[in-house]
Amino acid sequence: MTNKYRYEELTWPEVREAVAADCVCVLPVGTVEQHGPHLPLVTDVLTATEMSRRAVERMPGEALLLPSVYYSFNEHHLDFPGTIAVEGETIVRYVRDIGRSLAHHGFRKILLVNGHGSNVPFLDVAARYITNQTEAICAMVSWWSLIPRELLSKLRESEFPGGMAHGCELETSVLLYLRGDLVQFEKAEKDINFQKTEYFYWDLSAPSPVVFQEWFSRYSRTGTVGDPTKASREKGEQFVEAVTERMVNLLREFRDRTIEPRVDHH
Repeated sequence: MTNKYRYEELTWPEVREAVAADCVCVLPVGTVEQHGPHLPLVTDVLTATEMSRRAVERMPGEALLLPSVYYSFNEHHLDFPGTIAVEGETIVRYVRDIGRSLAHHGFRKILLVNGHGSNVPFLDVAARYITNQTEAICAMVSWWSLIPRELLSKLRESEFPGGMAHGCELETSVLLYLRGDLVQFEKAEKDINFQKTEYFYWDLSAPSPVVFQEWFSRYSRTGTVGDPTKASREKGEQFVEAVTERMVNLLREFRDRTIEPRVDHH
């Protein structure tokens, strides 16, 4: 089959070939929202898309990269200018319908690559709908969950919890590497002002045991939660490369996964 890896660039006969080759379809999902005074609104779309692209590009004939989903649920950021918010039910149905279409054409493996923390419950539900309502199986992964623990421990300089949460050391490092031209690093400042308790805190590396999200402006003055001043392009390069390598491994494992037949025990 063709070595093209962008879904939208294929012709319909090439789509048929990709189905026959059992290609995994990769759908990046982000959002457009404020990320503090130093990062662009497109941060979550950019990170999910670029890491997915780098992974799929390394495995032609095994995976396809779909056009990204730009908008999602983020009402809690609306006190800061720029955020585009979509109802949760809308994003679930939208992503589900994309998956249904792919399954209709014969694709059997779909991976949602998430770049926005608040997407997690909605993409989880969408993935379950796709798996339950079609012949395909659909999984979801947030890119930061693919960072090896040892690498995170080695590179992290910001405090825990809170140093890596939103527009933070991690996201800023990745943006400095991927699109440094969009980062206004001189405007980055530490902002970790939420109430830290045993059960309530924010950090991408290890979420609190309680799932909770309130209006962002209640606990962030700048729109940032974390310490972006600890970010660097060098860290970003290591994070991106590690995520890309593990995503390739994930995609190959997912592609090889057997879809077992259902058994009705009624």
